[in-house]
Amino acid sequence: MAQNGVSSIPVRVYEGEPIPDLVGYDALILSGGEHSPEEFETPLFQAERDRVLLAIEEGVPIFGVCLGHQLLAYWLGGKVERGPWEVGWYEVTLTPAGLNDPLFRDISPHFYAFLWHKDQITQLPPGALNLASSDLCAVQAFRFGDLPVWGVQFNLQFDPDLAAGVLRGATWLSNVGIDGDEMATRGYQVYDGSHEMIFRNFFAEVRRLATR
Repeated sequence: MAQNGVSSIPVRVYEGEPIPDLVGYDALILSGGEHSPEEFETPLFQAERDRVLLAIEEGVPIFGVCLGHQLLAYWLGGKVERGPWEVGWYEVTLTPAGLNDPLFRDISPHFYAFLWHKDQITQLPPGALNLASSDLCAVQAFRFGDLPVWGVQFNLQFDPDLAAGVLRGATWLSNVGIDGDEMATRGYQVYDGSHEMIFRNFFAEVRRLATR
């Protein structure tokens, strides 16, 4: 965040921290986590859902990442279900809508992103646009209509160094047919800085909208 000239206030919902009124913030980022779709209707997420939906109505720019991406889609009327494991660096392809969306300005039509998930969006909310896909996951990114509301399934907070650490430490990956060492090596070979550029593009949109 700091490299984008942004200060942040974390709210740890999973630790029971209360959700503040989100309407007064410049933007909202919904981060990742380990919760599954079966938990989306539990009390843990109810207050967050209500606050986020109100923020969307009021035009607050919102960016969901991994679990945050899934929750956004679910709360807006989409569907999230189990899929195959997608862990490591995989090629993501922009759709025609993605090629024209400001979130992916100056991003290659085909780029590699770091993924760590099994659940995925299987039905987009009404009015949402699919911006990107991969071989194992049809919805890697979406936008809710023409509102400043985006979600991405991949984990933008990971660079190759951070990804290598978690991949090599997850010995269970071999049980699902994924070679953690190979994926860690792949990250250094394929990463082109797209994660940082996408974050910059989001904050550029936040600033643009604030000056309208």
